[in-house]
Amino acid sequence: MQAFSSSDPFATRRLSFFANTLFVIGIMLLYMLAGALLFPFVNGGGKGFSLSHFDRNLLLSIRFLQAGGQILVLAMPVILHAAWHTGKKNPFSLESLAFLGIRRNVNFSAAVLAVGGIFLLQPLLYSITAVQDMYLWPALGAEGGEVAHQRDVMESFIRELALVRTVPEFVAVAFVLAVTPAFCEELLFRGYIQQNYSASMKSGWAVFLTGSVFAFFHLSAANLVPLALLGWYIGYIYSKTGNLGVPFFVHLLNNFVALLFLLFTAGGNLPGPVQPEFLLHAVWWWLVVGVSLLLFVMVVLRFSDDRFFNNG
Repeated sequence: MQAFSSSDPFATRRLSFFANTLFVIGIMLLYMLAGALLFPFVNGGGKGFSLSHFDRNLLLSIRFLQAGGQILVLAMPVILHAAWHTGKKNPFSLESLAFLGIRRNVNFSAAVLAVGGIFLLQPLLYSITAVQDMYLWPALGAEGGEVAHQRDVMESFIRELALVRTVPEFVAVAFVLAVTPAFCEELLFRGYIQQNYSASMKSGWAVFLTGSVFAFFHLSAANLVPLALLGWYIGYIYSKTGNLGVPFFVHLLNNFVALLFLLFTAGGNLPGPVQPEFLLHAVWWWLVVGVSLLLFVMVVLRFSDDRFFNNG
């Protein structure tokens, strides 16, 4: 894969590998610290906070904190840092935005194709999760059980955050759980971290490293492999298009569809998830996985042709 920095006009202004890594670690620690300090405060003036035990009357405050925390701790440092790199007083200047890969023209064909790829990857991701649940976590004993338990607690917490009763509430929840994470995480991981890494290493390594950091950032051992695969794919898409609008669009649609599925299954409008034992022992399921992976590879190969996805 060609190094992204070879055509990057800001390559000389970007952080070194070690400085960029320190910046990433600092942001991650700050994000965890902010959550540890603010969640108990929102939950009642310093009372203990647990993802499995919190006051449901404070859902609105927790949603606001979730979105505000990502904007203030993940997005704003990146935007201000970009302005510092470019020497512009206005952090939203065209040059500062271009430093982060934010450009006006988004290749719509690339965006649609990239979204198709993310959904073609879903059968494999589900299969990995199912195999872990059936074999890996039980094999690890108490430690594996704790990993699965923490995953279940987090999913229960997200279901609480996604609980909606009105259309305005749905819009608010979509903003918190779909729009904000897609914007802030893409700005940080692809727009800033991956671009900086691409200035000091080959683009393929930058994609791999950034996708791995993206997976660890979510602090979910149970979802580490699926998140890494998602991060690597989105990073690859960004390395080929050079426009942050494409990975943002992919990330947003992935989050939004997951939210819709969560709402419909919770409301009884759709049947619950099929038991993994049934799918993993069904020949037809592995045919689905095989066909979807074949089509996914075709999407990846399509993106490898720069003639179709070069936004200039």
